[in-house]
Amino acid sequence: MEFYLSFEQILGNAGQYVPAMIAVGLFALTVSVESFFLMRRDGTYPWKNASVSVVMTVGHIIAQAATHGIVFGVFAAFVYQHRFTTIPVSFADWPSLIVLFVLVDLGFYVEHRCSHRINFLWASHSVHHSSEKMLATTAFRLAWTPILSGLFLFYLPIVWLGYDPVWVYGMVSADLAYQFFVHTELVPHVRWVEWFINTPSAHRVHHASNPEYIDRNYGGTLMIWDHLFGTYQPERPDVAIRYGLAHARSRPNNPLFIAYEGLWDVVKGAVRAPGPKAAFTRLFGPP
Repeated sequence: MEFYLSFEQILGNAGQYVPAMIAVGLFALTVSVESFFLMRRDGTYPWKNASVSVVMTVGHIIAQAATHGIVFGVFAAFVYQHRFTTIPVSFADWPSLIVLFVLVDLGFYVEHRCSHRINFLWASHSVHHSSEKMLATTAFRLAWTPILSGLFLFYLPIVWLGYDPVWVYGMVSADLAYQFFVHTELVPHVRWVEWFINTPSAHRVHHASNPEYIDRNYGGTLMIWDHLFGTYQPERPDVAIRYGLAHARSRPNNPLFIAYEGLWDVVKGAVRAPGPKAAFTRLFGPP
């Protein structure tokens, strides 16, 4: 997950303020309901894990606000100025909105899969996979290096096609908002739904570090891309999911450590590589 709407866009007028408040309310309600049922089931709730995720969220929002001008004012603006055509879009124009949603969701699948298969991108994305619990708050355990992650670049082809950047990245944020609700263990597996839509079960598989599950189910809202490209894996009753990162290491619940551990490891590996080819592999090869 990664959010692209600025504070100005969210709070700039009443038309944007109300949907943002509704979304925040739904997120808070979901966390509250989940914590209630987990405490009933387990007698406790992993407050420390959830608190770290909340701190990571605050850091991510600050980093996004600091780099918002670069994303929109430099990259997106330049691409839109040289767009192939102009595609009108509005809330009343459903065909255009549906096409935009499908393009954005496909863009998410591509960037999500690349984030798992390119080490430099994984350095940022691994923050989201650092939690050893699957909670609603895990959805907000996000990187503090939004520019280095380069995720916004994957949506620039949609801007080049002719969609206004505000609509493109607004749709990205809407697509990511849905994904908040798939971060939980409380919803059981309903396999037939996963032919079309991402579910909590499918996303539990994605967060697993088991060999049977790793690097599967990259879809955002739609799961059709995983079926088309051969990366779908259903949850198996005989394989208990183990969350967290695959490489064994003692990880303190320190937000600074979580935010920059992956990036430090990649840079250190590239610097210590025996030659340029090895350094390139350390940066852009698979994790």
